[in-house]
Parts: sequence; C-alpha cells; structure tokens
Amino acid sequence: MKYILTILCSLCLVTAAGAVTQQEARAYVANGQYAQAVTAYRTLMQQPTLAKNADCNKLFGQALCMTGAYEEAVPYLEFAAGKSRSAAWWYLALSRQHLYDFEGAIAALEKYRPTVKKDAEWQARIDSVMSECQIGLKGIGHVQNVVIIDSIIVARDLFFSHYMLGAESGRMLDARKCGEPFATLADSTETAIFENQAADYRLMSVANDGRCSLYEFHLFNGVWSEPQRIASIDVGGRCLCFPFLRSDSETLFFACDSTPGFGGLDIYKTHYSTDSESYYAPERLGMPFNSPFDDYMMAIDETHQVGWWATNRNTPADKVCIYLFMADETPAYLDGRQSERARVASIADTWRRPKGYEALVEEIFSAPQFVVEKEEIRIPISDTRVYTSADQFRSPKAREAYEQSLNIEADLLAVQGDLDSMRQDYHSANSKHREALRQSILKAEKREEELIGQLRETQKKYRNLEIGK
Repeated sequence: MKYILTILCSLCLVTAAGAVTQQEARAYVANGQYAQAVTAYRTLMQQPTLAKNADCNKLFGQALCMTGAYEEAVPYLEFAAGKSRSAAWWYLALSRQHLYDFEGAIAALEKYRPTVKKDAEWQARIDSVMSECQIGLKGIGHVQNVVIIDSIIVARDLFFSHYMLGAESGRMLDARKCGEPFATLADSTETAIFENQAADYRLMSVANDGRCSLYEFHLFNGVWSEPQRIASIDVGGRCLCFPFLRSDSETLFFACDSTPGFGGLDIYKTHYSTDSESYYAPERLGMPFNSPFDDYMMAIDETHQVGWWATNRNTPADKVCIYLFMADETPAYLDGRQSERARVASIADTWRRPKGYEALVEEIFSAPQFVVEKEEIRIPISDTRVYTSADQFRSPKAREAYEQSLNIEADLLAVQGDLDSMRQDYHSANSKHREALRQSILKAEKREEELIGQLRETQKKYRNLEIGK
C-alpha cells in the first residue's frame, strides 16, 4: 500500500507540473525564456529529488536572477555553487550586486574567474561587473542624505509625462508628436525631448553610427534649426540620453551607460561655461540616485524646489519607478555604509517631518504645470537689425515677402500637424490601411520638405530686399 501511495503522489506531481518536463524547463532557460522557466521550475522543484538536484537549483536560480527575483535566487544559486556548478557563481554575483551586497558579489566573481580563465570574453565581463561592484561599495559609504517625498510606478512608455514641473522649469515632450525633424530622429525606445520655458530651445538624444549623443535645436522664425551635436559632452558609453537643462540654462542632467559605472544607465551632471562656450567634464551622481539598475531623467522643479528621477530598480520590465525628492542645493551625506538608504528600502526613513509631505505633494500635483509666455515678434533682418513689427519694413516688396513667409509657415505647421496624426494612426492601422497611410505620409513629407525650402528662400528674399541687395 505504501508503495502504491508513493506512485500516486509522483503521478500527482507530474500532473500538477502541467506535463512540463525537466528537458522543456531547461530549454526555456537556454532560449532566454526566463519567465516560463521560473513557472516550470517552481512546480518541478516540489519534487524532493529535483529540489536536491544541483543542476535544477542552478537553472532555477539563474531564471530567478534574470527575472529580477534576486533575493529568492540566492539560496538556489548558493546550493548549486556548493555542488560545483561553477556557472552558479556568476548569477550569484549578479544577484548579490543587485541586492547591494557588493562584497558578496565580488567574492562570488573571484570564485567564478578561475573556472573561465581561458575565455577572454568572460574575463572581460567579470572585470566589468567587478568594477561596478567596487564603485557600488564606495557608493554605499557616501550616500546623499536626500529626502524622498514620494514614488509612483508607471508604464515605461512616456513615463516623463508624470513629471509635474512648475512653469519655470520647462517640460518634456514626446518626440513622436513634435513633427519634424524630431519624429524622424527619435529613437524607438527614447523619445523624450526637453523644451525650455520659452519654448524656443530643445534637447534630445539622437542615434548616429551606433551611438546616441545629445543634440540641441533652436527655434528661428517658427522653424527649428538643424540638429547640432553637443560635442563637449562625452563620457564614453554608447548611449547619452534623457537630457534636462535647469532654468539657469547652465546645469545639465543626462543619463549614460558609460563604464565603469554603477551598472546600466547612470545619471550625470555638468555645467556650461560661457567663457569656453562648452560644458565642463560631467560628474556622475552618487547613491541613492544611481544604482546597479538603470537610472535616468533627473529633472528639477524650480517652483517647488523638488526633483524627479526614474529608475527600473525592483520594477517589471515594462514599468519604471519615479521618485520625487527635495532638491537640496547644498547636499549632506550619511556616515558609514548605508545599503538600505542607498537602495531606498523605505521612503519614510528619509523624511525629516514626522507626518510626511502630503501637503507638498498635493500642491505639486495641483499646480499649473507649464505656461508659454507670449513671445515678442522678432524679425531678423541682418546681424545688427531686428524688427519687432511688420510696420518697421521700409521696402513694400520686403514686407510683402515677409507676409508671404508667414503664409508658408502656416502651411508648414498644418502639414506637420497632419504628418503627426498620420504617423500616430500608422501604428494602430491594419496592413491595408498602413499602405494607404504610407503613401500619404511620403507625399506629406515631400510637401514638408518643399515648404521648408520655400520658407528659407522667402526669408532670405525679404532680408535682401530690405537691406537693398
């Protein structure tokens, strides 16, 4: 009878596993289907024999690590590493790194290194993560004593629309909705544009030759200038992105994946020098702003003296966490190693007011967010002559050409608006409708190019007529 019960229990486990075998679960890991692997191994590991199997522990721990379940992964990987499954040391190091146990991560890397000593690629990977852990170890000993007021978890796409910036601080826009040249230049994963309060200057990240760099644009007579790369900002890495310029027009925040760093994207700060007309060498921010995860889009609300930054630490793949913090101009730092404060384990632990900051949060979210002041008319005629009214034209023909340029500009804006709508419709359209939209978009883009050329020629014409050329 006891033997029969044992067989029945085993059959129940196989049925509960949904007929997923060890081979299929192993294939999930091999193919990078880690979420499916976690589900499969959770059931398989209920079997006592598999729970003690070193390979199952390693693969389950690997899948947990790669899906961000670092704390849960550690005991399985420790078991596997103790059973001479050397690859477990690598995933154990990654798990400990993301749990801010940098010393433990370094120890695991040192265990793993001899097992791949003849593999140059793996040695480089180990060196990279080792550098990140060493920087992290220094970081937890120099954590800024920042007050974090609140946090929200939102969808990754257009996360910056949740930044509630005051009127003085500018705003973030979706490049896909800004017409040309921004929609074409926008990367598929990074569409944030910073626009200043006067709405005549923009910053965005643009991909070129396999790298993303920061570019600036100036508004001139209703037309955005050609993109100009900010060459003085270069900290290595393949991606410079998420720029934000403070209202002083000198302090610039951005994110970059340069190495060595904390890991992933790190937030940097730099200042503009009016003497050299370039930016000083950027400085990487410390913890808690940066982490072994991706951290980006630092923005400061001058109206309420608070800041925002986004991170994917401890969030699902399609989500980000946005932190709202007090923007101290003279930051203070905590004594000793502060792993919990570095990882923002508890927002309330950072507060200096016993009852919290609910009133301030309510004020921020209810305040007017962005006001574009009515821009004074400026009609550049030459390097030394700028008109503020069409009545200042001396040449009737020049004024006629100027008024013609206004009509062209209006047509251009209308075409760009139509383009924006068609591009948005294109993403949700079926294949048949997409082909029709594609033809309309191509036609509108050609018309846009023609209008830009006409506008520039007409502007040149009224300037030359006015100065008598």
